[in-house]
Formats: sequence, C-alpha cells, structure tokens
Amino acid sequence: MSVGKTAGWTLGGLLLGVLAGFAGELFRRQPAEKVQQRYVAPEATRTPDARTPRPVPEPAAEPVTR
Repeated sequence: MSVGKTAGWTLGGLLLGVLAGFAGELFRRQPAEKVQQRYVAPEATRTPDARTPRPVPEPAAEPVTR
C-alpha cells in the first residue's frame, strides 16, 4: 500500500468516526427535564433588600425663542 493510500484510509476513517460521533450525539435520548430546560434568573436578581433604581428626571423644557 502506498503512503497516499494509507493516508487516505486514515483520514477517511477519522472523518467517518467524527460523523458517527455527531450522529450519536444528535440521536441520544435525553431526560425530559433537560430538553424542556428554560433560563432561570440567578438568585441575585431576587434579593429582597435590593434597591430599586431611581427614576430618571425629565429634562427641563427649553424656552421658546422667536
């Protein structure tokens, strides 16, 4: 077997293994709670003693010029 043919078989086998790994991950069964997982806010945002932001003051009305 020539070096080129050996390299071809090696790279082909590696590619086939990578594709089989991806297919295995795609079709792997996952627990229902993992599939239905939603983003949950961190606990820091629900701190009871957190201060609410001060309201932004409205800009003063500019005088009318004629």
